[in-house]
Amino acid sequence: MYTVIPSDCCKFSRKRPAMAAINHFQRDTSLFLRPSYLSLLILLMVTSQSCNGARFLMPSTGLIRTASHHIALTTITQELVQRGHEVTLLIIDNQNVGGLLPDSYTSKITLPNSMTDEELTEAAYVHSTIPELTNKTFLEVIQDPRPWTMLHLHSFGCFELFKNVDIMEQLQRERFDKMITYPILDVCDIVLAAYLDIPYIVLTGTRRVPAFHEGMLGIPTPVSYVPFSLGTPELGDRMTFIQRVKNAVAFYGMHSISEYFTVYRLIGQLQRTYGIRTDLTPWQMISRAELWLCHNTWALEYPRPIAPNWIPIPGLTIKKPKPLPEDLETFVQGSGEHGFIVFTLGSSSKALGSDALNDIFSKVFSELPQRILWRYVGPTPRYLGNNTLISDWLPQNDLLAHPKARMLIYHGGSAGIHEAVHHGVPMLLMPIGGDQPSNAHLVAAKGMGLVLDPNNLNEDEIRTSISTLLNDESYKVNVKMGSGILRDRLASPLDTAVFWIEHVVKYGGDHLRLRSTEMGFIQLNSLDVAAFLVVLFLIIIYIDYLVIRGCYRCVCKRTRKQKSD
Repeated sequence: MYTVIPSDCCKFSRKRPAMAAINHFQRDTSLFLRPSYLSLLILLMVTSQSCNGARFLMPSTGLIRTASHHIALTTITQELVQRGHEVTLLIIDNQNVGGLLPDSYTSKITLPNSMTDEELTEAAYVHSTIPELTNKTFLEVIQDPRPWTMLHLHSFGCFELFKNVDIMEQLQRERFDKMITYPILDVCDIVLAAYLDIPYIVLTGTRRVPAFHEGMLGIPTPVSYVPFSLGTPELGDRMTFIQRVKNAVAFYGMHSISEYFTVYRLIGQLQRTYGIRTDLTPWQMISRAELWLCHNTWALEYPRPIAPNWIPIPGLTIKKPKPLPEDLETFVQGSGEHGFIVFTLGSSSKALGSDALNDIFSKVFSELPQRILWRYVGPTPRYLGNNTLISDWLPQNDLLAHPKARMLIYHGGSAGIHEAVHHGVPMLLMPIGGDQPSNAHLVAAKGMGLVLDPNNLNEDEIRTSISTLLNDESYKVNVKMGSGILRDRLASPLDTAVFWIEHVVKYGGDHLRLRSTEMGFIQLNSLDVAAFLVVLFLIIIYIDYLVIRGCYRCVCKRTRKQKSD
């Protein structure tokens, strides 16, 4: 038998319930206004907020980085910080490329750089001249010392990191939840994630970089209709027999060789030198990636297989356009109905390198009715016209959003191409290196622009290409269609990226990972199943043969017996 003892809440339920409830609430809440209760309440609030936030490590130890890489990465981490997460930047000293957005990290660890000034100067020279290898054959590239120097520069910071006992111990003490990285040619971040035993999240500006690609997430890449972007950028998804042969040779040949030197060889070297997770194979280290955020859009990309943990975030760095500075607005408004052209090579603004080429461009520009805004660093070109404004910096996104923008002349970087497509501006592209040739050929294949070879430029070709883009309406129509596809989405690229990052923070990424990452070559391609079925088929054929032979012998034996009778 239970006895119900009336409490205060029951007392005011019969008479004047409203006033009784107010008096009771005031009496109880007065307790929380005391200093001791207020202190406890504030402590609980602070503690609960810190528990909800995750701790991210953002390494940037390679000496070869561009501002665009940092802008893309810190665009995401800036939002993570605003949402209450902690982000620690690990960066090597003397990496002065810029692009780190304000409030994009909550703490910073600087890795000392033992390189001399002479070595840093040589590194800058190699980085600036590597585009000269764009049109070289594979054999010519591997015989040139500069690619190997680039590999050394990319991995240099990695060896500096693992040699530094104090920083490694500090990283272990921090107990990070995830790593977010932008791999290019180095695999240091992948090895570091394995060393710290944390999953990592990858951000890339394209679908394939030497240190990371679809195969590392187990995504199939059929060479019959998926072009190998690094080796055969000119190929599309409709290939002839000869093109498919070329694509297969590039994928299985050049790809395997370059992947060995840029990924597996370096991982093995780090494992042996520093005893890092020798229980894991290089493939097991790589497959720890939980999420791949890719700066790709189906407005440009060919359709191909994807995985649940491959998340496209096209236009990540595109901001809402701001009004132009007064001097630029006055200049572009003076273009009248002809509009203006933007000419920039991004952070590679010195990439043309030749005064003769600069003179050619300035001469062609001076003949146009359009006005030209040229991001340029160097001596004034000889034929600079009154219609051309040169500057060491331009608000590219704001200019492309202007209604009078008619064309972008560009080197083919992923961020700028997405800006041009987003704003519906046709492009004339001069790919210099990296992923730019692949990006440029995608733009041309979709009819949104034209491609020039920066190593074989001449005045007539430049003039003809500009005239074609200005006067052929099909390019404008196609890029407007691409703009519609790019903009037609459920959420912004930044919100999409942060949503999926927080998703894997809460639930992990195993439910998104393809099981192909856990299979060997024989299992993945069902070679054991094929072999079993072939053997089974042969056994059945052999049994049939024995049965038929037995039947034949019985018939023959009976026939001979009848004849003898």
